[in-house]
Amino acid sequence: MNHDGGRNGPLKQGSESGGTAPEVPAAHSATAPEPERRQEERPRSTSDEAARPQPCSVAAPAAPDGDSEVALTSGPSQQDEALGQEQPPAQMASKSVVLHTVRRLPNCKITGVDYQASLADVLSRFSPTEVTGIGIDHERTKVDFELHLDSKTCEISCHPEQAGEFEIDLCIDVVRSERHIFPFRLTVNPDPKTLWRNIPSDQNGIYAKPDSARMFLDCGQNLSIVAASQRGRSHAQEGKPRDDHFLAEFDPETECAVLIVADGAGSAKFSREGSRLAAQTARDEARSAMTSEYWRGLVPMVARWAKDKDSQAERAILTALYKVLVHGAWQAKAMIKKEAQSHEARYLADYKKAEKFTSRDYATTLIVTIVKKIDGLGWFVATFWVGDGGMGVYRSSAGEVRVQGSPDGGDYGGQTRFLTEDSAEVWPQDANRLIARRLRFDVVDSFDAVVLMTDGVSDPKFETENNLVSFMKWNELWADLRKEVPLERRDGSVSDALLRWMDFWSPGNHDDRTMVVLY
Repeated sequence: MNHDGGRNGPLKQGSESGGTAPEVPAAHSATAPEPERRQEERPRSTSDEAARPQPCSVAAPAAPDGDSEVALTSGPSQQDEALGQEQPPAQMASKSVVLHTVRRLPNCKITGVDYQASLADVLSRFSPTEVTGIGIDHERTKVDFELHLDSKTCEISCHPEQAGEFEIDLCIDVVRSERHIFPFRLTVNPDPKTLWRNIPSDQNGIYAKPDSARMFLDCGQNLSIVAASQRGRSHAQEGKPRDDHFLAEFDPETECAVLIVADGAGSAKFSREGSRLAAQTARDEARSAMTSEYWRGLVPMVARWAKDKDSQAERAILTALYKVLVHGAWQAKAMIKKEAQSHEARYLADYKKAEKFTSRDYATTLIVTIVKKIDGLGWFVATFWVGDGGMGVYRSSAGEVRVQGSPDGGDYGGQTRFLTEDSAEVWPQDANRLIARRLRFDVVDSFDAVVLMTDGVSDPKFETENNLVSFMKWNELWADLRKEVPLERRDGSVSDALLRWMDFWSPGNHDDRTMVVLY
C-alpha cells in the first residue's frame, strides 16, 4: 500500500518484549534394526475341508530366518480346543500357509503426511484366475494408524502420526487352498522439528535476555511497525541465549522512523549484549541528532537531489547522514569496548582473579535504517549496514525492490564482518571509502514495506547474495508473510503472528531470526 501521511504527537517507540519460544529439535532418525522373526507355529488341522479360505481372517505364523518360503496348514490350536473356544469358519478351513520373506517399502519421509505404496509386485506370482482373495492380515499387522488397502490396485494408503518401524502383512488366498503371507516393512521417519529440544536459557545469568521478543507500533495514518525475534533452534537445543536484537521507533513530530536489527556472533560469548548495546546506542544517537532543525536543513537538499540528482546535494545528504548513522555506529563500537573493560573490572572484583575481555567477545552486526516522510516527494530512506542479514524497500506496484547495501561475506560460508572490528574493511581511514561501502539513501514515492532482517531469515529465504536483489524472491517472501501474518489488523496480534512465522522450518538453517517491518 502507499504510505503518504503522518501526524504530530509524542515520540512512539518500540523495543523487544518477551514471548514464548516455539517448540524445537535435536537428532536425526535412524532406521531401526530388523527385529528377530518369531518362531513358526506348529501346523493346525481341521476336518472341515469344504470351507473356502477368506482373506486375512487368521493370523499366519511369522517367517523364520532365511529366504525360503514356509508352507503350513492352518486349523484350531490345541490350546483353543482345550478352552472350548469356537473358531470362525475361515479358521476351521484346512489350508496351507505360505510365508514369504520380508520386503521393504519406500520410507514415509516424515510423520503427519499422506503415504501411498504399491504391493502389486507380489501378484505377478499368480495368474488372475487363481487368486480368490486379497487383504491385510490385521492380527499380524500392528500399526497405530488407520491403514487402507485398495484390493483392485493392491495399493496401501495411510497417514502415520507416529515415527517407527511397522510390519504390514498382505495375505493372498488362491484356489488350491493356500494362503500366501507377504510381510512388508515400513519405516516412518520422525518430523525433524520434533527432534529439537527447547531448553530455556538462564534468565538469571549474566546479560540474560528473553528467548523471544516482539513488538507492534501504530504510527498513525495507516503506517505501522511490527517486529519479532526468535531464538534459533541451534541455541535452544543447548539452552543458550538469543544473540539477536532489534529496536524500532517512530517520531510523529518529524514523521521519521528508526529501524534497527543486530546479530551477535555465535562464536562470541557475550554477543547477546553486544547486539543490545549496538542497537540501543545507534537508536539513542539517531534520536538525539535527528531533530526538527536537522530535517529543516536536510529536506531541501533531498528535494534538490530527487529532482535532478544534483551531486552537491548528494554530498550534503551523505555528510548529514554520516553525522547520524556512521557516528552512531562508531559510538556503539566505543560503548561495546567500554563495557568489555567494565566487565573485566567487575570480574576481578567479584571473583578475585583476572580475566581478559575484549570487544571480540561482544561481536555483532548492525543494520540501521531511517525512513522519513517528506511532503510532495514521498519517503526518504537511508541505511548504514555492517555484516550479513538483509534490508530492502519492497515496492510491488513498481515491480522492484531497492536494497540499500550488500551483506559482508567471508572466504567461507557463515563468515561475515562485525561492527566491533578494527579492520580497514569495516572502518577504513578514508571517510569517502566508508561512505561508499556502508551508507546508502534513496527517495521513493511509496512502498509496501521497508524490511530489515538478520541472516537467520535472509539465508533460508534468499539463499544467495544475488537473490537478495531479486524482486521475485521478495515477492515470495511477502506472499509467505501475508499468508501467515494478518498485517491488515494493525494491532498486537500482528506481532504474535510474526513471531509464530519465525518458527518456519528450513533444513540446515537454525540460527536466531529477527525481522523489523515498516508497512
